[in-house]
Amino acid sequence: MKEVLVNLFPKVKDKFSSDELFYDTQVKANKLGALIMLVTGLLLVVVYVLTWLGLFLLSIESVRVPCIAGITAAIAVTIIGKIKHYDAWWLKYLMLTGIVGIYAGLDVMLTHKTAILMVIPVVFSSRYFSKDLTIFTAVISTIAFFLSAYLGATRGLIDLNIVTMDAGTPMTATGGFLGDTIINAGVTDEMLQKNTLMFNYVPKWMMFTIASIISINIATTGRNMVIEQHEKDRNAERINTELALATKIQADSLPNTFPAFPGKEEIDLYASMEPAKEIGGDFYDFYMIDDDHIAIAMADVSGKGIPAALFMMVSKIMMENINKSILNPALVLEKLNEEMCKQNHEDMFVTVWLGILEISTGKLTAANAGHEYPIIKNGNGDYELLKDKHGFVIGAMEGMKYKNYEVMLDRDSKVFVYTDGLPEATNKSNELYGTDRVLETLNKNKDASSEEVLRCVHRAVDEFVEEEPQFDDLTMLCLHYKGKKND
Repeated sequence: MKEVLVNLFPKVKDKFSSDELFYDTQVKANKLGALIMLVTGLLLVVVYVLTWLGLFLLSIESVRVPCIAGITAAIAVTIIGKIKHYDAWWLKYLMLTGIVGIYAGLDVMLTHKTAILMVIPVVFSSRYFSKDLTIFTAVISTIAFFLSAYLGATRGLIDLNIVTMDAGTPMTATGGFLGDTIINAGVTDEMLQKNTLMFNYVPKWMMFTIASIISINIATTGRNMVIEQHEKDRNAERINTELALATKIQADSLPNTFPAFPGKEEIDLYASMEPAKEIGGDFYDFYMIDDDHIAIAMADVSGKGIPAALFMMVSKIMMENINKSILNPALVLEKLNEEMCKQNHEDMFVTVWLGILEISTGKLTAANAGHEYPIIKNGNGDYELLKDKHGFVIGAMEGMKYKNYEVMLDRDSKVFVYTDGLPEATNKSNELYGTDRVLETLNKNKDASSEEVLRCVHRAVDEFVEEEPQFDDLTMLCLHYKGKKND
């Protein structure tokens, strides 16, 4: 017999316990149930005291057992819940059965005066978001209050004003089924049974039935909402995980090892990209085309988020592949535009500034496809905005032509390129940071290294925008040309 019970227990637990998803819901509902029982126990104390003082038309004998039993049950269940930290799978059944029993005891004492209490357990059970549990509570409530109706009619208080439909004469009946001894009644047991059933309990059973249907609907709907929200949370967590991975992949796709060219003492280069969202559409790039030529690119894809990031990856890889065999920035942009237009069904585009530095001479050849103006400090001079000629953006229209321009960089010259997230950084007064502030910050730090230049600019932008959220990707690159090797 013991072995049978041991084997049966896990099956019973699996059938009646809530799944892990509703663990927190069950614990919170159990705490609420314990509070309901505790308050009900206090009310029973009040009923007992008022009856003892003679303020209720009840005998102390008729309330003693229901009150003491209800108070004891309320205390016991509350203590058990506390000991179990309200998380035992069977605790909800104990809670609901206890509440039903206590309220049935009240109905025994006060008959139809408290019949409305039978609605409370079934409404409370919907808090567990379990349709089966609410149906279980409705069934045991029906049985309990059927018994309480009988016991109340034989041991409780009956208001004959309602029973006889005779207003104005307070009458009570005690003892026997619906009163063998009726004081000033003048009515038969048959009339009492019929009128009590028709005008007291039937309307209340109708109300209880409606409340049960509503509670079952609440439990079912609440459960579905919890499940749907859980699925949304899981999807959001999965998306966040994937975005975090995408962010890492994107960051790793950009050259991020510094010093960038350890074997080239003539060059000091540093770059950074901070996306407005998890992943961005900006990108920078730099690479050796041959031993004497370095390509530098700064680009900004239209839009933000995952679509922009994917377009950015395609643009970056394609441009680098084209540039490996061509030392002409304008021609590189033309070929890139042709390739991007062939595959651009989403009508996205990218702005690009592409420069090729000849290390041995300091000659910088560049072309601009709708990107921000570069900023150049030539030799010991100041940083100045170079308003170069813009070509059309990449990927928007076939057959576009681009033009090169040349800048001869002296010793200690610097080239600063960026995306529009820098001048368009906005503070709480809706002011733009602007290129004037960029130039002012750069000229305050003319002697700084390439890495320090970017840090100073970033710090100045942070101080300007303060707590305002970042609106656009913030990408910067600074190239310091230290001069020819023989210099």
